[in-house]
Amino acid sequence: MTQFIWPHILTSEYACPHCGKLPHEIKATHVPYIYEILFDSFKVIRETWGKPIKINSGYRCPEHNQQVGGELLSAHLFGLALDLDCRDSAEVGELSALIEAEFPLIRMGRYTKKGSFIHIDIAYHIIPRMSEAWVEGVRWTG
Repeated sequence: MTQFIWPHILTSEYACPHCGKLPHEIKATHVPYIYEILFDSFKVIRETWGKPIKINSGYRCPEHNQQVGGELLSAHLFGLALDLDCRDSAEVGELSALIEAEFPLIRMGRYTKKGSFIHIDIAYHIIPRMSEAWVEGVRWTG
């Protein structure tokens, strides 16, 4: 397995921490277009931010998603989500403002009660949609 799955994304950060696997569609020599959308979005976010952003969670196998209390139809199960680690709630605000400005359609959740992180996903690209919540530009706070 290569160290980086995409510029600024370590394979070890994106792979499921429970089993070490990637979504079965991703191969060492091929990343399907839907993942490129997510990865390229993160690349722009990271380069605009100008400093490293640790990824807390990328792909999750069903067992791990259940263990961490993930949503039944979490975008992480499809490998279409990233949780971005932040220092504190102020950094959540700053980074989420940047994401909002650069990617108004990306789904984004801001979390400051149980850790400080931002969830981004592109699940709205899956058609038919698995959930009516998977629409462009959705924002939430947790």
